[in-house]
Amino acid sequence: MLLTIITLLESQAVGFVLAAATICGLSAVLMVHLLRRAEDKNGRGHWWRLGGAALAAGLGVWTTHFLAMLGYRTDIILSYNHGVTLASALIAILAVGVPFALSTLPAHAWARTLLGAASGAGIGLMHITGMAAIEGCTQLQSIVANALACLVGAAFMGLMRGLPRLRNPYDYLVACPLVVVAVCGAHFTSLAGTLIEGQPAGEYGSNIQVALSILTAGGAAILMFGAVVALAATRRFEAQETAHLRVLATALQNMSNGILKISSGGTVQLYNTRLCAMLGLTPDSLFVGMRLDDFLAATGRANGWDGARVARVVHNHWLWMGKSTETRIEHQFDNGRILSIACQPVEDGAVLTYDDVTRDREAQEEISHLAYHDPLTGLANRRSLSERMLADHLGARLSTLLLIDLDRFKSVNDTFGHAVGDKLLVAVAARLRGLGNHGLIARHGGDELAILMLGDAAAGKALAERIVAEIEAPYMLGEVTTVIGCSVGVCCSYDSTGPDDLMQRADIALYEAKRRGRGQAVSYEVGMIEAIAARGHLENDLRHALAARQFHLVYQPILALASDRVVSFEALIRWTHPERGAISPVDFIPLAEENGLIVQIGKWVLEEACREAAGWPAEQHLAVNVSAVQLRSPSLISHVVGALAQSGLSPKRLELELTETALVEDGRQIAHTLAALRQLGIRIAMDDFGTGYSSLAHLRDLPLDRIKIDRSFVAAALHDKQSLAVIKAVTQMGRDMEIPTLAEGVESADQLALLREIGCDAVQGYLIGRPAPPARGTSPRAGGLAEAA
Repeated sequence: MLLTIITLLESQAVGFVLAAATICGLSAVLMVHLLRRAEDKNGRGHWWRLGGAALAAGLGVWTTHFLAMLGYRTDIILSYNHGVTLASALIAILAVGVPFALSTLPAHAWARTLLGAASGAGIGLMHITGMAAIEGCTQLQSIVANALACLVGAAFMGLMRGLPRLRNPYDYLVACPLVVVAVCGAHFTSLAGTLIEGQPAGEYGSNIQVALSILTAGGAAILMFGAVVALAATRRFEAQETAHLRVLATALQNMSNGILKISSGGTVQLYNTRLCAMLGLTPDSLFVGMRLDDFLAATGRANGWDGARVARVVHNHWLWMGKSTETRIEHQFDNGRILSIACQPVEDGAVLTYDDVTRDREAQEEISHLAYHDPLTGLANRRSLSERMLADHLGARLSTLLLIDLDRFKSVNDTFGHAVGDKLLVAVAARLRGLGNHGLIARHGGDELAILMLGDAAAGKALAERIVAEIEAPYMLGEVTTVIGCSVGVCCSYDSTGPDDLMQRADIALYEAKRRGRGQAVSYEVGMIEAIAARGHLENDLRHALAARQFHLVYQPILALASDRVVSFEALIRWTHPERGAISPVDFIPLAEENGLIVQIGKWVLEEACREAAGWPAEQHLAVNVSAVQLRSPSLISHVVGALAQSGLSPKRLELELTETALVEDGRQIAHTLAALRQLGIRIAMDDFGTGYSSLAHLRDLPLDRIKIDRSFVAAALHDKQSLAVIKAVTQMGRDMEIPTLAEGVESADQLALLREIGCDAVQGYLIGRPAPPARGTSPRAGGLAEAA
C-alpha cells in the first residue's frame, strides 16, 4: 500500500495537481450554488436552473480530471483519442450532472442520497472512460481500484446530498469539501491501480505537454469564467425576480381577500395572512406544506365545528378541486360572518379566494327589508302586501283583507305636529301586532293600514271589531294624550276575482264604513259596487247641478217662546234633479263634502239666502248651515263678506250654524275663524249639540251665540228621563252662561209645552212650520203654529 502511494505521488506533477484541485474547488462551489438555486422550485426558470446545475457538475468533474491527467506521467509521451475524450465529457454530464441535478426534486433524504450516490459513481465511470482515451502507451487498470473509485465517489456524493437542504451560506463549508473529496478521491483511487508504459518524452514531448497544459488550463479558465458570468447573470435575474416576488408578496399579504393555493397532492403551497384572520387561525397554525385536511381541521377547531361538519367541508373541498370549472359558494359561520369562497382548479392544483361579504349581505338584507317594509312602523309595505295577495290568489288560499283607516289622524298631525303623528302611527302598529299573529300587517298609505289573514269573512269581521275597540283606547305620546278611532273595510277572497279586485272591494267596504259614521267595521256585500257606481253618477250630476241652477232654498221658521213670534228662518238647500226628481240633502251633502263641491255650493247658499233675507222685515234673522269642509277652507270669510256685501244684509241678522264634529276636527284654527266672524257682527250657533264629540270645553272656549239641542233628545224627552235630563242640563248651562238655547224637531204640542216648562228660549220643527220656499217680496210663509201665532 505504501509503495503504491509513493509510486502514485512520484507519477504526479504537483503544479498540475494543485491546479486541478483549484478547478475542482471552484467547480464544487459553482455546483453547490446552482444546486441550492435549483432546490427552489418556485418562480420562473426552474428547469433552466436544473440544466445549468447538471452542465456545471459534469463539465467541472471532466475538467478536473483532464487537468490532473496533464500532470500524470509527464516522463512519457501521451496522446488522447478525440472521440473517446468527447464521449467522456458527455458521460460526465449524463452520469454525473443529471443525477446531481435530479437530486433536488425528491422531498425525502434517502431519495436524494441515492441520486447523489449515482452521481458519485458517475465520477468513477467518467474517469475510466477518460483513461480509455489515452493513446501512445500501454496501460493496465485494476478492476478493484476502479470499483473502489466508484465507491468513493458514490459515498461522498451520497453523503453530501443526504444532508439537509441547503438553506444558508454556512452549508457551503460542508458541502463543497465533500464534492472535492468525491471527485479527487475517485480520480486518485483509480490512478493508484493503473499502470502505464510508453515512449520516454524528450524535449519535443515536453513542449507538447506544456502546450497541452496551457490549452487545458485556458479552456478550464474560459469554462470557469463563463460559469462565473453565467452565475452573475443568474444572480441578477434572480435578484430581479426576487424583487418582483417581494412586490407580489407585499400585495398578496395586504389584499382584502384571503388566498390559498393547494397542490394537486393536497398540500398548502401559498397563503396570505388575511386568510388566517378570516378563518380565525393563528399565524403559526398554517404553514406551507401543510395537508389540506389538516388545514381544514384547524379551521374547524378555531370555529367550534364538530367532526361531522369538518368532514363535510373536507369532502366539499376535494369535490371542488376535482372539477374542471370554477366553484363559488357562500359559507355562513356561527357568529354570523359570511365568506364567499371561489375555488378555481388549475393545472397543478387549485387556487381558492376568500372574500368577507358579511357587510354586503347585511346591506342587501337591509335594502330588501326596506323594499318590503315601512321604515317608520316596521310593518310590511304596499309592495309586500300586493305580492302576498298575489301569492295567496295563485295558491288558491282563502284569505280576507282588512283595510283600516285612522279617523281624526289628520287632526292630531295638524294640532301636535308630524313628530307626534309619527309616534301615533308607531303606537297603532304596536297595538295591531299585540292582537296576535293573524296575518300580514301592512302600512298601505299615510294613515291607512291593512291586514291580510287566512280565513273567511266572519273571522275577518270579528278581528276588525277587535281592532276598532283597540284603536279607540287613549294614546300616551310623551306629554301628549290623544284619542283617535278607525274605520275598517273587510272583504274575503271568495267575493273577488283576484288581488286587484279584492283590494277594490275592501276599499269599497271601508268607504261604506266611513259613510255610516266612522268607528265601524263593514264587510263587503253584494251591491256595494253598484251603489258606488250610482254615487259616481250622482257626483257627476252634482257637479252639473250648480251650473244648471238645479238647487233652490227653502226656509224653516224658528219660534221665540218668550214672545211666540218667528224671529228667524233656517235656510235649507234642496235639489230637484231633471230625471230623478227631488234628491234629499242626506244623499248629496255628504258627497259634496267628500269631493269638495260643498265649498262652491255653500257659497251659492250664502249668496242666495242673504239676497232673499235682505227683503225680510228687519227683526227677522237668517240661519245658514256651514259644513266642516267650509270651515277648513280659507275662503269662508271672504264668501260670507261677499254675500253680505252683494245683498246688503246686515251681519247682525246672519247666524252661522256649525256641528260639534266640525269644531273638534278643526281645533284652534276654527276658534280663530269664529272669532273673526263674530267681530263682523255675525252670530255663531252650535248645531246638534249632544250628538257629536260633546265637551263642556266647547261651551267655555268657543265664541257661541246659540246652542241647538238635537232633535233626538226632543223626540225621546216625553218618555225617556235620560233625554229629558240632557235637555234640562243644556238649557240650564246655556242660561247660566248667557247662551240662548234652541230645541230642534218639535212635532207635538206636548213637546212644545215641555220645552216651555224647562225654559228653552226657542224651538224649531214641523209643529212650528215646515220648510217652505220664500214668497215674493216677503219672508217665507211660516205655516203651522208659527202662522197661527
